[in-house]
Amino acid sequence: MKKILLALLVASGTAHGAEAYIYPVRGAKVGQTIKLQFPTVLYLHEKCELPLVNAPNMRKYVSYRGVWDVGCWGQTIDGDAFMVVPKMSTTTVPLNTLMRANVSKDWEAKILAGPQYLNR
Repeated sequence: MKKILLALLVASGTAHGAEAYIYPVRGAKVGQTIKLQFPTVLYLHEKCELPLVNAPNMRKYVSYRGVWDVGCWGQTIDGDAFMVVPKMSTTTVPLNTLMRANVSKDWEAKILAGPQYLNR
């Protein structure tokens, strides 16, 4: 039983992290692993946990700016991300300005792709 539990813990570890969009980090290159000092993370596969009508169509959003903001994000028809956080104004950002990364629970991010607007 202990071996099964250990195997499950290892298999579910965050070594690879959760795929997400992150705000660009100056000097970060694809393939590099960086430590996010002030993380802003738009998770691609973690569900929105706020009691919102459109929560099933949204994903988890977290940001640290001295305090943690935890909310949800969705995509507009224009290709922007909009973030909803309790007791804050809704904000938007063009998705093509964000980096894609695998983000671990200790806020290390392995960069998967740079901002897409740079590829024009």
